[in-house]
Amino acid sequence: MNGKHVNTIKENRCIWLKLHLAVDVYTHEVILAEVSLVFVGDNEVLLIWINPLQRKI
Repeated sequence: MNGKHVNTIKENRCIWLKLHLAVDVYTHEVILAEVSLVFVGDNEVLLIWINPLQRKI
């Protein structure tokens, strides 16, 4: 291999996830749940949840 060392062992890496929840304030029931990568913010998930509710006036 021309003196080069080849590392064939994969590193075990943890992938962090976020769980976004929408909860009814009166019944404490979970209304919506979304799992995303750690760098996805709450504002981005909120837009995904609200988008189907929007309509043209």
